[in-house]
Formats: sequence, structure tokens, C-alpha cells
Amino acid sequence: MTCRTGLIQVRRFRGPRGSTFHLTLAQGSPRRRLPAGGALRVRPGPAHEPDARRLSRRLARETLVGHETHRTGFWGAKIVVTGADTVDNDLLRAIAEMLNGHAGTLYAGAGLGVTPRHLEALSEMTPYVLGAAGGGPDPSTATAFGVLGAVEAWARGPVAGLRVLVHGTGKVGGVLAGELAAAGATVLTCDTDPRAAEVPGCRPVADWSGQRIDVLVPCSVSDLIDVRLARRLRCGAVIGAASAVLADEDVTTGVLHRRGIVHLPAPLVNAGAAIAASIQHYAPDAFRAADPYRVYEFARDAVRSAATELTAAALGSGLSPSEALTARTRPPGDEYCGPRFSRVATCGDTLRSS
Repeated sequence: MTCRTGLIQVRRFRGPRGSTFHLTLAQGSPRRRLPAGGALRVRPGPAHEPDARRLSRRLARETLVGHETHRTGFWGAKIVVTGADTVDNDLLRAIAEMLNGHAGTLYAGAGLGVTPRHLEALSEMTPYVLGAAGGGPDPSTATAFGVLGAVEAWARGPVAGLRVLVHGTGKVGGVLAGELAAAGATVLTCDTDPRAAEVPGCRPVADWSGQRIDVLVPCSVSDLIDVRLARRLRCGAVIGAASAVLADEDVTTGVLHRRGIVHLPAPLVNAGAAIAASIQHYAPDAFRAADPYRVYEFARDAVRSAATELTAAALGSGLSPSEALTARTRPPGDEYCGPRFSRVATCGDTLRSS
């Protein structure tokens, strides 16, 4: 997936105890001055520096496409920390210093390897953190509800009766699996931690790649699906909740497309946290006053609407959804989703997104 517009810059900083921060900023049109926002990801243990740089660039590109697709009012960013033996106060202070140095042009949220506790501690060191409002909407749950909306868009209605496999049942996948089961789907789960896969109403499986299912939802790691696996999958759709889920992305996308497997890419699908961040940043009063489930349902509907529109565009053009997403543009005058939430919440209107 490529950026439609803009500039990508990677900066590297040395952190405590031999850790390295890879900060990537992906900017759209230079005529619009927007803050950059993205998740903080910590990869434990030593890492190959070029790999970390490539991953950071790819994740920042995806983040930019997601922000532009859902009109969040942010440019893309990603902070990938490598070589950290633990996430402690020294590491968090170094991250806070980096964020403070950008003076409001860069905001960070939680990603892989970062817990809500870490994010709360970071928010006490810097104001440039999104998703750490104690007692407010949880960004992982917002993401899960957005993914649910994408599954509903592919199904063209309720998920009841679908056979869905959720790969990775952590902060996002566990919530999603429970919501799918509650909505009447048959849900299979798989996780490296067998206990995490035991979600009420779901059935854990070990051999996940051989399952005959309607939808595969990766909520785990990057590069999960390579060309060889794409040729073996027995499903109707891969709905990419995890970022950078396809290895050798262009080739693997082509394999899925030729096999008739719909791939809804991560920038479209996993934007629930970014949508919640837009509300928190651009409509803070509405964010603090809202019942969290109002935010979750807003994210669910926003993703469902965008995914429905995109799949229709892809079908009409013969493109894969990934290709259609890359080519898609939004009018520059569109309202950001944060202020839109504030307007509909204040007016008591439906949360149906435009």
C-alpha cells in the first residue's frame, strides 16, 4: 500500500539501555497543518535496524491512509521502539521527552507491547497522549467495534450465522470475538496463549489456517499471511484488524484477489482508536461527557459505512479493496469525525456517519 500524497520521514533516537526509537511521520498535503498521531509499539529484545525502519515506514503509511480515509484530522505517525528489555519509567520518560519536544505536533497512543497502565503513566509525563483518559472510552474496544462494523459491511448486514476465526484474542481480538459471538456468529479463536483464546461463547482451535470459514480476522502480528498461506486459506474474506498483516503485500493482495477472497485492509478496518482520538482531540467536552458505548458505536458505524462504500467501489472498478482504498480521495471540505460526533451527540441525532 502506498501513500496517495505527501512525505514520509524516519528519525532515529537512542533511548535508555541500548533501546532505539524509530519515529516515522507520514504527512499528506503540506497545505494543511495537522498534528501527527499514531501508536507506540515496543518490540522486546534485539532487532535488526533496517527491518525496524521498514516496519515503521509501513505502519506510518497505513496510519496516514487510515486517518485520511476516516477524516480524523491527523497525519500519520508511528513510534517503533526496539531493543527495550522492559517498558519502565526510564523508557517512558525518554518517550515523553521526545513527544514534548514536538510541542503538540505529535501524539501517541497504545500499540503492541504497550498496556493501558503504560499509557496512563506516560500521560502523567506528557500531555501529548491519546487514549489514556481514565474511565473514558477504551481505544482497543473502539478498534474492536470498528472491526465489527467492517465484518458487517462485508456480510451486508448482521453477522448472525457467519463462521468467523479471530486470530489473536488480546486487547482488540478478545473484545471482538465476544461481540461477534453475542451477535450470533460462530466464532473460532486462536492465540499463542491458550487461556486468552478461551473467550465465552467461542471455540478455541489450534490449526487455524486450515479452517473452512467465512471470515478470517487477524488481530495479532504483522506479516501473518504470506503468499503460500494466501493460496491455502479457505475463507471468503480477510478483514485486517492487525496492521501490516500481509507479507509481500502487493503480491499477497493479488493472490487473495484472484482467489476471490476479499481483503479489507487495516487502514480501513482498525481505525476505531483513531476515530476515538479525533473525538478526544477535536471535541474534548463531548468525549468526556459521552457514554463510552456512544463512541464505540460511532466508530462501528463509521467503519461500516466506509467499508460498504469501498467494497462497492472496488466491485464496480474491478480493483481489489486495497487498490481502491489507495486510489480513494475525500473532499478536503469534509468535516472531521471528532466534531461530527460532537454535533450528532449534542443534537441527539443518529450516529450514522456521513
